[in-house]
Amino acid sequence: MLSRRDFIKRCRDISVAVIGAEVFATDIAEGFMRIAASKRPQIVFVQGQSCTGCSISMTYGNESDFIDFVTRLVRVQVHPNLSFSQGHGYIQMLEEVTSAGGHILVLEGSIPQRMKKACLLGEEPLYDALKKHLQKAYAVVACGTCAVSGGIPASGRNETGAIDIDQYMRQCGISKPLIKIPGCPAHPDRLMGTVAYILGSGKMPPMKDGVPQQYFGNLIHNNCGRFQYFSQDIYLKDFEIDKHSCLLKKGCRGTITKSDCPTRRWNGGVSVCVESNAPCVGCTHNGWPFKENIYYESRNIEDLPWTDFKKNVLGMGKK
Repeated sequence: MLSRRDFIKRCRDISVAVIGAEVFATDIAEGFMRIAASKRPQIVFVQGQSCTGCSISMTYGNESDFIDFVTRLVRVQVHPNLSFSQGHGYIQMLEEVTSAGGHILVLEGSIPQRMKKACLLGEEPLYDALKKHLQKAYAVVACGTCAVSGGIPASGRNETGAIDIDQYMRQCGISKPLIKIPGCPAHPDRLMGTVAYILGSGKMPPMKDGVPQQYFGNLIHNNCGRFQYFSQDIYLKDFEIDKHSCLLKKGCRGTITKSDCPTRRWNGGVSVCVESNAPCVGCTHNGWPFKENIYYESRNIEDLPWTDFKKNVLGMGKK
């Protein structure tokens, strides 16, 4: 059992994790006390066309105590991978939650609209079955780039006609609060932090185009640990012998991609893509995966002043 001191500390940590400051710690504490005194809110996970990577990512959060804290106050039992109930049991539980309404629905993956049987929810095509679950939900969270903008299933020739949740809701005439958490996979802190903010404060987080600005308000480039090398025009030429120079001329898309990856980090705060000597692929960008190659072509990386280059790369980032 948490002491009052530990409880307040946890709320402070959540405030910092979610909005970058301790200012909302008291509000979040009051919100969680209200939740604890009532029936715990339901969070329902539904998977569309996906690799389940976002669900796997969710189990490897940076703030393990934070995730433990949240799962004590909400019910995340309706999940196709993590629930004890599987198959018909999962569908039955999903139907029961939908009947009660007021849940938060988290969608992982895209929705096939042309080849509907490419993804089923129970025995029904997801495209046909999802509508009723959305209609009774309090809010919708798009978890991962596939749910946010179509992702890999919607790239290339897109034989299944995959669409994102925003497109689907417009087609079905559904108007609900929609929060988008892009990423391939979605970072667990961003997903659980967003849910905690909604439950603790009773309102949506500050967003732009449906994306929480706390997590996706600044370019990766601006907070990159290799920025000093960029500012000195020191670019990596050989991956084998150089582990520190700027990766821009190796195709890095951190110059057009907004995310707090460099400061939030991954795998329990251990690392981030660029720090592992891998150029950013821009997986939180709304144009990912891009029409051209996954990394910038070397011919597009010219020796231009940063102001001119920025105009060029912003144009390259459009889908």
